[in-house]
Amino acid sequence: MIFDSSPSKLSDPQALCFKSQWLRRIITLIFLMVSISLVGNFNTPKIALSTSIDGNSSTEKNINNAPEKPMRKNAITFNSSSYRHNQSAECSRDVSPILFDEWRQSKEIICTSHHEVSIEQLRLDRWEYKPTITVYKNIILNNLFDDVNKTDTSCEVFASNTLNDASNITAINHPVIRVQNFGTFNAYERFHSYLNIAMVMATLNITNPQLVYMVMESEMKSIPRSISNVVEMWASFSSLKPIIAEVPSSRRLTGNGGAVLNADQPMIALPYMVDFPFQGTSIMVTKTVGGALRGRGIDHHCKSEIFRGITDYIRTNLGIGDESNDAYFNNTIQVLWSSRGPFCCHPKDGTVYTPSRSIYNEQKLVQAVQTSLGSHYNITTVDFGANMTTIDSVKAAYKAQILVGVHGAGLVWSAFMKQHSGLVEIFGGDRDSSNRHYHNIASLADIHYRSLTLGGGEGKSLIWDEKSVDQIVKKIRSINMDEEPSANEP
Repeated sequence: MIFDSSPSKLSDPQALCFKSQWLRRIITLIFLMVSISLVGNFNTPKIALSTSIDGNSSTEKNINNAPEKPMRKNAITFNSSSYRHNQSAECSRDVSPILFDEWRQSKEIICTSHHEVSIEQLRLDRWEYKPTITVYKNIILNNLFDDVNKTDTSCEVFASNTLNDASNITAINHPVIRVQNFGTFNAYERFHSYLNIAMVMATLNITNPQLVYMVMESEMKSIPRSISNVVEMWASFSSLKPIIAEVPSSRRLTGNGGAVLNADQPMIALPYMVDFPFQGTSIMVTKTVGGALRGRGIDHHCKSEIFRGITDYIRTNLGIGDESNDAYFNNTIQVLWSSRGPFCCHPKDGTVYTPSRSIYNEQKLVQAVQTSLGSHYNITTVDFGANMTTIDSVKAAYKAQILVGVHGAGLVWSAFMKQHSGLVEIFGGDRDSSNRHYHNIASLADIHYRSLTLGGGEGKSLIWDEKSVDQIVKKIRSINMDEEPSANEP
C-alpha cells in the first residue's frame, strides 16, 4: 500500500478496514479459483497450477510513461566487473561465485542402480547447519510431496518398483525443484528460500526449472495473500508456472521419511529432482567456519556478486527494468519511507493490525523530515506489510534512492535497491542496534547503511521529538550515492 505524505491517509485505520476486508475477500476468491484446476493426470491431493499476478500496481499508476518490460533472464549471472572495491579473501570465499565451485566439489554419490536411478548430495560443511542439496535422478513418486529416504539402498527401492505399465506414469521432463518457505507470513523469513533456491540453481547450472511449491494446508487457508505473494516471487524463477502442492498438515519435507510406491495410484516420473529443505537461514545471516560471515548479530562488510546477481535476476524476471533516467526522478532524491503503522486487515481475523515498533504520529514525523530536507528530496510513504504485491514491493524499492524505516521485515526489500543507494534503519522498542540483519544485507547489496534509535512510548509505539527529526535528516543527507559505501559507515 502506497500513501502520499498527508497525515489523513493513515489517520483512520478503521475506515480502511471496511474497504480492505472486501478487497481481501476478492483477492482470496480469485486466488483460490485459479488454484483449483488439477495439473495433468497427477493423482496428488490439491496440486494446482498458479497464475502470475497482474503487474499493474499503485506504484505504476503514480508514474507515467513506464518503459517496456525487460527481456527475461534464463540464467542467473554474476558481474564482478561492477565492483571496484577490494574484497578480503574471506569475503570472496563466502559471497562470490567461488562458493559454487566449493559446493560442486563436495558432491557425494549416495547410491546408484541398474535403472540409472541415482541420488547425489552436495554439502557446504563450512556453513552453519551444513546446507545440503540432494539430487535425485530417474525416480518415481506417488506424490510430489513424498519424502525420499536418502540411504544406500534407496536406489534399489526405486529400481525394483519401476513399473511395466507406462500408461500409469506421468513424467515431468523439466528439472524439478521442490521449494518451501520458512515463515510464509514474514517477507524477511521468506527471502531466505528465494536466495537459497537461486544459489542451488547456480550451483547445478539449472535454468527454467519446474518449481513445486510445498505449502501446508493450514497456510493455504489462513494466509492466502501471503501465499499469492510467494507464488508471484517464485514465478520469476522460471517461465513454467509453479505447481502448488498442498501438503497435509501431518506431512512435511523433513528428509527423514521413506519413499513408498503404490502401484494402484498414478505415478510421477522425475528424471531430475532437487530437494533443498534448508530454509530457516541463508547467506543473509549464516555463520561460516573461518570465514567473514558471522551471523545476524555481527557486522560484516562483504559485497556480494552472488547477492546482487540473484536480486537482479528476480527483478528483471518480474518485469521491472532500469528506469534510472525516467523523468519521474527530475533530479530530486527519492526517499522511500517504510511505515509500520496500523493497517487492515490482519490475515487471520480481518481486524486492524498494529505492528510492534510503530511510530506515534508517524505521518507528522514524515512531514517534519520532509520540511527539513527541503525540495531536493521527495519522501513517499509505503507500507510493505499492507496489501502490497511482490511486484509493487520490488518496484518501489528499486525506484528509491534512500529507504528509511523502523527495523522490521519491510526493510528486506532494500535488497532490490540500486548499488550505492542508501538504507537508514531506525531501532527502538524490542529491537536494539545489536540486530545487524539489515546492516549485513546492505553490505551484501553494496548500498550505504545508517542507523539511529528512537525511544519507546506507551504500548507498542516509538516516540520522537525535534532532535529525532534532526538525526534522521542528518543520516539521510550523509548518504552520497556517487560514492562507494565504506566499511565504517557513520
